[in-house]
Amino acid sequence: MTAAPRLPARALLLGERLDHRGLPREGAPTFDPVPLATPEGFTAFAFRWGAVVFIGAKPAQEAAVVEMLKPRLTNALPRPIEEVAQIADEAEQDGVDPDGVIRLRDLSVPRLAVVADALAKSAALAHQEVLLTEALDRLEPIVTTLRTEGRLAASSRALHRQIGHALAARSRTTARVEAEDKPELLWDHPSLERLHARLADEYELKERSDALDRKLSLIGDTTEGVLSLIHGRRALGLEVAVVVLVGIEVVFTLWQYVLAPLLGR
Repeated sequence: MTAAPRLPARALLLGERLDHRGLPREGAPTFDPVPLATPEGFTAFAFRWGAVVFIGAKPAQEAAVVEMLKPRLTNALPRPIEEVAQIADEAEQDGVDPDGVIRLRDLSVPRLAVVADALAKSAALAHQEVLLTEALDRLEPIVTTLRTEGRLAASSRALHRQIGHALAARSRTTARVEAEDKPELLWDHPSLERLHARLADEYELKERSDALDRKLSLIGDTTEGVLSLIHGRRALGLEVAVVVLVGIEVVFTLWQYVLAPLLGR
């Protein structure tokens, strides 16, 4: 028995948002992702949150579509984040092999859209994981110094810069795609829910999304604590300055009304 030919599938996260208005579409879908009108031989899906997925496309074809989408991107990434897979059709039932090959009963657009949804969300999660890991890495030296020395080791400006990086990463992932949500097209194609569940399990979408939530909470708690300490240090500095100014005023008053008259006699 000859093995079914495999199609390459490749998801690319290109930026934070993708403007769909005026895109050449295949049909008139009401769901996200949007099937793009492409030359015969490959399929492509675009997501409003900045991803595109190619199935059966050659590198030159992918590059042409990406170039067409670039003007529509918001906050394009310097380098796309990718997720790749192999697809084989004519299977008895939809699923994923132990070696990671996605088996489909056919290559209908709704079926491929479910696959594209899982791959795109996996790429988005990979990007968010990197952002939050970098944010935690920036905060780690601050936390370590606090634990071992009981003080903030850097200047306020340096600390604010580190916290700013962490908060930026946090804000860019707070409004992220909800990876554990089911794709909208399942409302019209409930028979594909099992395929979605298998793919979500294969790419650990819910587990990775939950881990991101925990990292977001940790970053939020850490930045809030460090900012409180910075404000406390600043308040202490102001209190010291006030005490010094009061001391100077007292000395000046003593000089003016007590010492100066005595020395002038």
